[in-house]
Amino acid sequence: MKELKEVLKILTESIGPSGMEEKSFESIKKILEGEENLTVSRDKMGNIVIFRKGDREGKIGFFTHNDEIGLIVTKIDGDYLRFTSVGGYDEKVLLGQEVTVYGEKVVSGIIGATPPHLQKAGESNKLLKYEDLYIDLAMKNNELKRYFKIGDRIILKSEFTELKNDFVCCKSVDNRGSATAIINILNHIKNLKNIPDLYFVLNSQEETTMVGSLTAAYSINPDIAVVVDVTFAKQPGVENGISYDAIGIGRGAHICSNLCDYIVELAKRENIKYEIEAVPQHSGTDAYAVQTARGGIKTLLLSIPIKNMHSPREIVNVKTIDKISKLLSLFVSEVEFEKYGEKIIK
Repeated sequence: MKELKEVLKILTESIGPSGMEEKSFESIKKILEGEENLTVSRDKMGNIVIFRKGDREGKIGFFTHNDEIGLIVTKIDGDYLRFTSVGGYDEKVLLGQEVTVYGEKVVSGIIGATPPHLQKAGESNKLLKYEDLYIDLAMKNNELKRYFKIGDRIILKSEFTELKNDFVCCKSVDNRGSATAIINILNHIKNLKNIPDLYFVLNSQEETTMVGSLTAAYSINPDIAVVVDVTFAKQPGVENGISYDAIGIGRGAHICSNLCDYIVELAKRENIKYEIEAVPQHSGTDAYAVQTARGGIKTLLLSIPIKNMHSPREIVNVKTIDKISKLLSLFVSEVEFEKYGEKIIK
């Protein structure tokens, strides 16, 4: 199978805002081309499920959301498109960005606003809102109406850039970085025995509704679920974030405490750097949706620290992604299902 950095590049360059994740299916098949003992499928909700048959009883489900944040057309306004967010872009990062609009045609454009020279008194001191922004496709109104409609999706362009010291910068590290981590588990377990049935779910619509993880967890009904998402890395303004070279391990409201203790001990044994993240309530991740499927599923939450979250230039360290893959590879080969009983939290 392809190496980690190449997998990350392929996935982050794929297009898949919430509700339009199907375009990344071909990318997943490309990554797994030639792999044996795997099946890849898509369900009705747009979840991509990779299944690997094990050699012992039990099944573990890994869940990482496959959708990325994006934009959506709300109005054709003369010769321009008006839009709003799908999943949480901050308006401050949008002016001047190059975008691709996916309609009957796929067309590149630029996000614009009133130039500062022409703004009214006091306007230049205010932050731009979505209603102040528009997309210029260099097309006339009749062309726009022919090829685009309300609800068409928009993606900000961003090249995959390698930085120093194993960092990379690109769009959609949230959450294709986590998808890379769980797919990379397959590289680590090639020569391991005692592996249960494994389901790797790249679930849809986390950024909007979480229905993808909820329905996939219901269908698979794993004995143990592991949700992998991103978290805030330390950077200016985020002094309480996670160190870039550490794994975030969630502990709290909807996390199985016994499984959390177990994976912490595993990380200590293997000298894998980690930091505990308190989860006092809904974590804002798929962990809540997965845990509440059916009668409840024992769930873990691990996180990859990234910088510039929800921007088109998210930064992550590829070695940290590999640390999660290594830790979870040991977890699947060593975890004893019978130890954790029937309780979901304890």
